[in-house]
Amino acid sequence: MKIETPADQQMESPSSSSSSSSSCCKRKAEDSVISDCCQKRLKLQQDVLTVKDVCDLIQYVTLKRCNRVKKPSWFSVSDDARLSRVNVMILDGLTQSHFYRYFSQFRHLRNKYSSRWTLAPSSCDPLTSDLLSSKVTVETRMPLPASLMWHPVIRRFGSSAAGLSSFLLTKEEMIKHNFPVKGGRGCEGFVCTESDGRVTDGSPLFGLDCEMCLTSEGLEVTRVALVDEAGHCVLNELVKPPNPIINYCTRFSGITRSILEPVSTCLADVQRKLLQLLPRDAVLVGHSLDGDLRVLHMIHPHVIDTSLLYRQEFGGRFKLKRLAQVILNREIQSEDRKGHDPCEDALAALHLAQYFIRKGPREVLEDHHNELWDFPEINDHVILSDHQLSSLSFGHALYGSGQSALFLGGAAETSGSVSNQQCRRQQCFSDREVVCVFRRLVQSYSLSVLRFSSFSNTLNQTTATGRQRHLQQVCERLRQMCVLYVGPLPADGTERHVHKLLKRCGRLRTVRLLHHTHGVHAEVVFEHLEGAQLALDHLNGHQINDCTIKVRRPVHELCLDLDERLSERQNDRLNSHMIYVCNLSTNPHCHDDLLQTFRQFGPIQQVTCAKEHAGKRSRHAFIEFECADSAQAAVGVTLQIGSRKLSVCQALTPPHMTSWTHTHPVTTETSPETAEQREECDLSCDLQEPLLERQMKKLDRRVGKVFRALERNCLSVVILPGDRSGGVDHPGLCFIHIKQT
Repeated sequence: MKIETPADQQMESPSSSSSSSSSCCKRKAEDSVISDCCQKRLKLQQDVLTVKDVCDLIQYVTLKRCNRVKKPSWFSVSDDARLSRVNVMILDGLTQSHFYRYFSQFRHLRNKYSSRWTLAPSSCDPLTSDLLSSKVTVETRMPLPASLMWHPVIRRFGSSAAGLSSFLLTKEEMIKHNFPVKGGRGCEGFVCTESDGRVTDGSPLFGLDCEMCLTSEGLEVTRVALVDEAGHCVLNELVKPPNPIINYCTRFSGITRSILEPVSTCLADVQRKLLQLLPRDAVLVGHSLDGDLRVLHMIHPHVIDTSLLYRQEFGGRFKLKRLAQVILNREIQSEDRKGHDPCEDALAALHLAQYFIRKGPREVLEDHHNELWDFPEINDHVILSDHQLSSLSFGHALYGSGQSALFLGGAAETSGSVSNQQCRRQQCFSDREVVCVFRRLVQSYSLSVLRFSSFSNTLNQTTATGRQRHLQQVCERLRQMCVLYVGPLPADGTERHVHKLLKRCGRLRTVRLLHHTHGVHAEVVFEHLEGAQLALDHLNGHQINDCTIKVRRPVHELCLDLDERLSERQNDRLNSHMIYVCNLSTNPHCHDDLLQTFRQFGPIQQVTCAKEHAGKRSRHAFIEFECADSAQAAVGVTLQIGSRKLSVCQALTPPHMTSWTHTHPVTTETSPETAEQREECDLSCDLQEPLLERQMKKLDRRVGKVFRALERNCLSVVILPGDRSGGVDHPGLCFIHIKQT
């Protein structure tokens, strides 16, 4: 692996760059106010929210205090009990393409809302048509018996905590219970797992257990076991300590001199395997897990400790053997066997955590208070009548919890079965009136849904064909950002020659030869803006069959402001921590080489590889760093993996998007271009551009005014619904933010 620094650039050494990146990451929270909402975990292709997902979130936040409503698995917040109200703004008629086409006009949306999701378009609108009449299954409960009110489990978790994320140890708890943490005492040189902090209720659990011996330096690990959430033991390794062993602790560990003698595995080997096995949102589960992580010399921020789940008064802890016997009805750590089985112990801890998460603290206490905690008998009829599952309309459940909803907007229609007690619906004749009425009533309603219809009213003044042409033109403007013209090509040049030259910069959508020009040229459409930008920067002057080519942007009115739009994309806060890397190898080990190459610039949160057609491995990737300085440092150097010279630039594509163009496969064709037809369509729409820009700016100002009127800890959601017409889906956008101040 070779790293070359350009002579005209003064770069810090990798170590100093890494050091500065680490200090930068400590100030990450100061860079911007980041919402506590975490996006769905990215895999090879991006997940998309639906309107139902948004409705589920609204129902959970508004009803969580009084009823047990299932928490959406994609939504994660450190302390959702503090959420006070929910405000939803719907910008009728807008799509994801509108937001990125008129990006500069949406100053409040792009700066105040740091969480964005692509939203699947819907033929109906349940956010206003039937949100209150939709059914929601809730579990209402009688008051907690007095004998359990002050139980240590209830004092820590409450009686209605639900979901995996509710039972994670906080950083303060980890420090209190002597877990290794970044910058903690005695944690110098510890290995940090590559956790990205995006833990949701759907994140995977892994049971961990270690056996130890006593050496001249203290306790050191001799055996490690890791169990996945399906109960499969994915790691079971013996480890030879580097220091002289004083006591093998055979009674507990089962390890003897003869067992360890042929072992060559060291601590670094096990650490490397754990890093490979644990996904970025993994949650480690163990019993007194602090000791296991310390002997492993590893730091992991997301843990569940079963000795602190099933907690006792005054800091007492149950033994794992006792918990397994009472809760799981399972015998472990048998006296007949020499030493403990770490796989067995890790599996028991995993099952104990899964049981606690599934049942919840209240039900665990009610089922096991006598045999485990020796608490006084609880009246049986209280327990049996305590659980009441009921299916109510969301409106009735909201009203029953002492809350009400407000719907404002000219097109806000609600179900006729909803009474005035549950909802106030007021028709407004302008977006300005919507804002004015909301400001007067903002403190009176737990849920408010505001519909801004000015843009959709403008669209409705045209024909259906006119609306489709408008959407086509908006998409075409985005597509033109990915278009390049390459040439002149040799007379015998083919699409294959062009594809071979430009694929090193990114995946191509179309390659089309143009024969009606002076010399053969090619129109090339990249899937990502980054590919087109890199090709423009690096491929001018290359040769195809002894013919020197030029790479150029289109020159017509759609592209006159292209440089300004690309500059906006570079300043998007969602991209500030990300870079785009291309010309990668299809070697299976390329991902590891990529991590090793770019870790020198700072901690990496994740690497996202695009999905290739026909199962091929992608030749480009997006790398997200923990801080923006690391991304900027990585763009400034020339890097090489093996014999391949990498091309790197700042990311221009937001994480929730997979492509700037329609998702059809790469095609090649040689038919002459008929751009005149497309330009005629564009010209009819261009006459409205000043009006559209003013409307977008006004809509954004309305969003800003509503946001300023919201109180602290209000969950703010902005919906761009998207469009489904003419057999084509135009996705929308969903913005979510918790107002902090």
